[in-house]
Amino acid sequence: MSSTVIPESILTFWRDWMTAQDLTARTITERIRFIRQVDRFIEGGFLTATRQDLIQFMGSDPEWSNTTRAHYRSALHTFYTWLQDEEIRSDNPAAKLPKVKHRKRVPNPVEVADISAAVSSGAYRRTRQMIALHYYALLRGHEIAKVHGRDVDWRNRTIEVLGKGKKVRRVPINDALWEVVKDMPRDGYWFPNWKTNRVFAAGEGHILANSVSRLLAQALRRGGVHGHRPHDLRASGITEQVRAGVHVLVVQENAGHASAATTQLYNLVNLEQKRDGVASITPIEIPERSGRKRAA
Repeated sequence: MSSTVIPESILTFWRDWMTAQDLTARTITERIRFIRQVDRFIEGGFLTATRQDLIQFMGSDPEWSNTTRAHYRSALHTFYTWLQDEEIRSDNPAAKLPKVKHRKRVPNPVEVADISAAVSSGAYRRTRQMIALHYYALLRGHEIAKVHGRDVDWRNRTIEVLGKGKKVRRVPINDALWEVVKDMPRDGYWFPNWKTNRVFAAGEGHILANSVSRLLAQALRRGGVHGHRPHDLRASGITEQVRAGVHVLVVQENAGHASAATTQLYNLVNLEQKRDGVASITPIEIPERSGRKRAA
C-alpha cells in the first residue's frame, strides 16, 4: 500500500479543470475521492502506477458490481489521459485496460409489502421520509440528501430536483407523499447535517448520499428485507407506475432518466403482465386435422 503523500497540487489542478468543464460538484468530489482510493492502493502512489498496477486494482475487490468495475475503468482512463495531455506523465497506463464484460442488469424492485415492513420496523421519522421520497418521488440518494424547503412548490405540490448532469426536473408530490412531507421545513434543508462531513461543517449544510443509503439499508434489514439495495426503492416506484399503465415516457421524466431505455432497466415485468400480453393476441382458428387426402 502507498505510504506517500498524494501530490495535492495535481489534484487541485484537476479539480480546477473539471470545474472549467462545468461538471457537477458531486462528480468532481467523487472523481477526486476515487483517485485517492487508487493512490492508497498503489505502492508509490498514482504517479508511478503501471498498467499492471491498474489491472490489479480493477480486480482487487470481487464484491464490486459489473457496473462499478466498468465505471472505475472509465474513470482511470479519463484521469490518466488528462495527466498525459498535461504532460504530467509521458505515458498512459490506463490506455489499454481490459474491457469489462457487459452484463444486463436484472430489475430488482422491492415488493410493496417489504417496503411496508421497512417503514414499520422502528425506523425514525426522517428515515421514513427518505423511504417515501425514494419510492413515491423516485429521488436518488444524493437528491434526497439535499432537498431544501425552497425546492418545493407548496401550492402546486411539486419538488424541483437538480439531478445528474445538472438536469432539472419537477416531480409531483402525490397524496401519500404529501402526508409524509407536508410539515417539513419550508426554508431549510430537510436533512441537515449535525456532524461534520467531507463537504460541510456541522450544522452548515445537509447530509450526504452515503448517509441516506446507510439509513435506508438499516431500515430494510430491520424489516427483514434482504437482497436489495436502497436504490431498489426507485425501481419499485418505477415498476408500480408502469404496471398501472403510465406511459413509459412519463415515467422516464419522473425518474429523471436520459432515455426510456434506462427506465426499462428498472422495471420488472411480472407473470400477470406476461399473461395479459399473450392473452391480447388475436386468436386464429387452428383446425384439428390437416384436411389432406392420403395417397392411394
